[in-house]
Amino acid sequence: MWTWSPPRAAACAPGPGVVTFAGQVARRGVVVVTHQDGLRTSLEPVAASVPVGTAVVAGSAIGVVESSRADGGGTTPNHCAPRSCVHWGVRRGERYLDPLSLLTPQPIVLLPDPPTR
Repeated sequence: MWTWSPPRAAACAPGPGVVTFAGQVARRGVVVVTHQDGLRTSLEPVAASVPVGTAVVAGSAIGVVESSRADGGGTTPNHCAPRSCVHWGVRRGERYLDPLSLLTPQPIVLLPDPPTR
């Protein structure tokens, strides 16, 4: 999953856990948070602002979004150029999961039209 994000915006931990990787993969910054339930979430391209071993809570800043070359001299061009985007991955073991499936679903509520008089 990905979303637009301005370069240098804070990248935040999606849930509590421990930073288990903070470095480069294919010339892009990647930060991985391992959660107590065994899930691993990854965010890229993100330049880490915390070292491996750091305990984080949901919403903790863990880095900043890197820009693409086309929009400001980032580490590597990507499909988001000239804008920047963040990719959010989730794995259980070696299997990737849809991150949206882990978010608390918001109920859909249909309201009736107000009565007419």
